[in-house]
Amino acid sequence: MSIANYLHQAPWFLPVRVVLSFLYGGLIWLRNCMYDFGLFKTQSVKTPIISVGNISSGGSGKTVLVQALVEHFLSLQKKPAVLSRGYGRVSKGLVLVADESGLKGTLSTSGDEPFLIAKNYPGVSVVVSENRYRGAQYLQDTFAPDVIILDDGFQHRSLHRDLDILIIDFQMSSKKHLLPWGFLRESIRNISRADILLFSKNGLHNATRNNLVFVHNNYVRDHLENRIPLDTLKGDYGLFAGLGNPQHFFMEMESLHYPASVKIALPDHAQYSALQRGEITRHSCDYWITTQKDFIKLGADFCKEQQIYFIEVKTSLPRALSDHLKQHFN
Repeated sequence: MSIANYLHQAPWFLPVRVVLSFLYGGLIWLRNCMYDFGLFKTQSVKTPIISVGNISSGGSGKTVLVQALVEHFLSLQKKPAVLSRGYGRVSKGLVLVADESGLKGTLSTSGDEPFLIAKNYPGVSVVVSENRYRGAQYLQDTFAPDVIILDDGFQHRSLHRDLDILIIDFQMSSKKHLLPWGFLRESIRNISRADILLFSKNGLHNATRNNLVFVHNNYVRDHLENRIPLDTLKGDYGLFAGLGNPQHFFMEMESLHYPASVKIALPDHAQYSALQRGEITRHSCDYWITTQKDFIKLGADFCKEQQIYFIEVKTSLPRALSDHLKQHFN
């Protein structure tokens, strides 16, 4: 268990978390007021901006939806680009992750999720920048995309967006307290800023109008990216993931396959230090299954040696979002 998780669960630390939560809430309220009354400026670019964000900490499916949006615009012969902060990267400032000719950045300088998007969609320009306006301006001036998809942008109000998509994660957003007491980045009443609300992990596995349905493939891939049918894998296996909510991944995998012998939950955006790799190697599993985001950080040799596979997850655009895009972005 990480120190952050320990402190979040330790009863003796609760009073400190409550105090910090109220202080954090006050700062967020003040910041939003500054934008609402025009004291902080929101800057615009000419290229349409679609933001995908959430209101709770942890994984809600933002990157999966970003990839679905990329696929949507590519299918229309449009030219999308992706802009992200690049959480967890070792670099600073604006970094070009990929352009129309391929990858330019590395995993460490890009951050795991932008690098993953660039790897999955060759030819799509991807940029990371703490200053989203600067990143959007660079993408617009350098690559002239038809649309810029802003990953994790709901709280980044300094850049105007033409469509604000907010994903509500039922498993996290139902815990109504602000960080670090609960899991909310800001008050639930601020969902009124969003143009479209989408719901994830609410137990509904059918395509309702605003429900995100995540679908895993029925095969995994190895270190050479060969497809291996999931039902051909036999023996004791382990699951591991560094996600905001790894338990959801474990539950989904066990429903697709069969119960795992070992489950290792690592911090979101885990960098797979020697200690974290050791958590994998000390178990004698016949094979392992993880997410693609985790897989790319381990290296082909390690994955081959430990017989680690990854499974891909996708989502289709919910009807509410699809209808809006047809009306405003086609």
